[in-house]
Amino acid sequence: MATANPVKVQRFSWSGLLTSLAVVLFIALVVRFLSLGIPGVARHPADKHWAYWLHIAGGSVVMALGPFQLIAPIRNRFRRYHRWAGYTFVGASIAAFIGFWAVQPGDTDVFFLSQATAISLWMLAMGAAVIAARRKRLLTHQHNMTRAFVLASYFVVVRLMDKYGMGAVGIFASEKAAANAHSDWLAWVVPLVLVEVYYGRKWDRLLKKRERLA
Repeated sequence: MATANPVKVQRFSWSGLLTSLAVVLFIALVVRFLSLGIPGVARHPADKHWAYWLHIAGGSVVMALGPFQLIAPIRNRFRRYHRWAGYTFVGASIAAFIGFWAVQPGDTDVFFLSQATAISLWMLAMGAAVIAARRKRLLTHQHNMTRAFVLASYFVVVRLMDKYGMGAVGIFASEKAAANAHSDWLAWVVPLVLVEVYYGRKWDRLLKKRERLA
């Protein structure tokens, strides 16, 4: 009788554990985001509260699904789930995008430009990921989905950064207004740079492999 390869079983168990931890972490971040962001509803007219909650609901679904989409053993083993979760990710992202712009014009402040840039790049990266998936360009698809998820995460990360991370920003921006403006950009620019470094190495390995096989 055939037996499972213990190495493969162990690897998948670890990936499952990491996935579970990632999901719990992001759900916790979403809950924390809601607790920090709810007072902001008062900035918008009552007839636009639906748009605010559409943005929150769409973003929450993206946060919950994202870790499953990015971990390779889960993605490769559960192909049908990955595909349908991807459709849901796209739909939830579009809902968050519509909700964000439907709220406008809200209070225009130092955060608006960063938020508008991040959410627009999120949509562009997601669109590129969908096109790449249809053309079977898997690494391009993975790269852009990771970009989209990191940009979506900004809307959670920035709230936590404003609450707990301003001490680090204060090293180079002592005035509160300047620190807030810098933190809003740093919350997505720095993670996005790390994504580019990681995928730059992956692209480098892929292109070198292609050269050897040519």
